[in-house]
Amino acid sequence: MEQTPLTLAYLETLSTPDLVSLAEDFGIDIPEGLSRRFILRELVEAVEYDAREAQDAGILVDTVFTGAPEALPESYNETSISMLLRDPGWLFVYWDFHANLFSAITSNYRFESFFLRVNSLSSVAPLVVKDWFDVDVGQKDRQWYVHLPSDNRVVRVDLYSRNTQEKEQLLAKSAAMPVPVCSLAAPGERRRYSPLVELSGIAELRKRHFNNHRQSFG
Repeated sequence: MEQTPLTLAYLETLSTPDLVSLAEDFGIDIPEGLSRRFILRELVEAVEYDAREAQDAGILVDTVFTGAPEALPESYNETSISMLLRDPGWLFVYWDFHANLFSAITSNYRFESFFLRVNSLSSVAPLVVKDWFDVDVGQKDRQWYVHLPSDNRVVRVDLYSRNTQEKEQLLAKSAAMPVPVCSLAAPGERRRYSPLVELSGIAELRKRHFNNHRQSFG
């Protein structure tokens, strides 16, 4: 039976559940909530890798790979925002815009900027925003690393636009994500400084700097 070549054009015709099932056949672990764009990218890379392995081994196989994979589009023309947890201290956030919406927002003479709102949520249902901070991003930016406060347990990132003398506009929300607790210090133990450094007030300075300027750590 003739198999359909696993080109990007063919993969884009499949539903997201079919893409996840195909990824499992390739041994790819797909986290819940991962965007369709990343699933497609993982599959294209897996197909390319299998083809290289077969060629390097000199094995004749009935491969369905017919050449170099097509380049993934830079935009899927949808307004959305997603995030991946790099580690308990850092988030990788990525987003996109519908072309018409982006044009309408940026052509407004009152437009100032886009920004990310990083929300710290309660860990009980229903999730309630306990704290938040904003990170300004450029018009051409589509991804950003965000540093998380150490006491975050559940996080969500929202995409906003800001206009002069107008209420900020919510464009998209990511899914809420739990953040695992991770500490290198024993329970109840805090970082120790030498007596001379303690007298300098560096501990309080570090704490105040993070609270006031944490959005710049991205």
